[in-house]
Amino acid sequence: MKKMLLASIAAAMLWTTTVFAYPAIQVYVDGQGITFDQPPVIVEDRTLVPMRAIFQALGSEVAWSESDQTITSTKNGDTIVLKIGDAGLYKNGQLKYTMAVPARIMNGRTLVPLRAVAEAFDAQVGWDPQGYVVTVISSQSGGENNDTTSVKADDGTVVLSFRMDIPKSKGSYASQMEKTLNEEAKALAKAYVDTYGKKAKTEYEAAKAKGISFSPYYYVGSYEITREDSKFVSFYGTSTQYTGEMQGQRGCTSHTFSAKNGKELTLSDIIGDSEKELQAFWMTSFGALIDEKPAGFYSNAKARLEKNLDIVGFYVTKDGLGFYLPPETIAPNEAGIISFTVKYDL
Repeated sequence: MKKMLLASIAAAMLWTTTVFAYPAIQVYVDGQGITFDQPPVIVEDRTLVPMRAIFQALGSEVAWSESDQTITSTKNGDTIVLKIGDAGLYKNGQLKYTMAVPARIMNGRTLVPLRAVAEAFDAQVGWDPQGYVVTVISSQSGGENNDTTSVKADDGTVVLSFRMDIPKSKGSYASQMEKTLNEEAKALAKAYVDTYGKKAKTEYEAAKAKGISFSPYYYVGSYEITREDSKFVSFYGTSTQYTGEMQGQRGCTSHTFSAKNGKELTLSDIIGDSEKELQAFWMTSFGALIDEKPAGFYSNAKARLEKNLDIVGFYVTKDGLGFYLPPETIAPNEAGIISFTVKYDL
């Protein structure tokens, strides 16, 4: 265990805090957080984002014409065109939307209205007004298995959507591993629809009757393969959901399999440390993160940690292990998933 304790000195918490006039806007496309070279902004209740990053995240090509300040983006044979300061968004030569807030240039960056450009490429867009989280579900995602479902109101409007993206493994037991993840996704989708489907339809109809906007409910998640070699295939998944009054709730899960026989592995299958040693290590390592930035954690974070050591999750990395705690275990929801990685010879 000494090797892991020494390595924990380099543990890094995967969240940052930035101060804005309103909370920092987070944008997820198919479950993946998007990094922008300029933060998204809100103008007249519309979210604008840097054009290149959002179009690339949607899987489209984008071109900028300086002479007439026109943006052209193409995807799967469709072309959309926007012009700085012009309210019209054109798709395949036809007016698609008249935007309340057109594209504009701010701080030397070209910003476009996120919802308009995403929906022009047939994506679904969800907005969490409490957590300032935008979730985009694109019309397709290559190289992945997608478990999707939705609930529609009587007029055909999508009021709730669920999507989980699962990357394809190249291993001999890929289908066996994907079956485990797909079964989990289907169970999550059923639980989400059963719990919130009726509520979403009711709230949509109430908002429609009052003539006010409704933010669709959504659950978007994705797995990434953190290691795949002759020993292990490890998956680490994150998710974001919005359920009306709740903030953009985040979640996490993981699965690690033997590459030799496809069996799902527990941590004790991988390392020989006792449960007591592991718990002491987690107390020391997560405790170090709390001590580093105490203001970002609950005031009783260490006591909460001690009571929740049984829900510490793990995944295998290329050169070691990653450990994590679900959101709101030892820190507020806005802190996200508290995690760290350590080097360990497996």
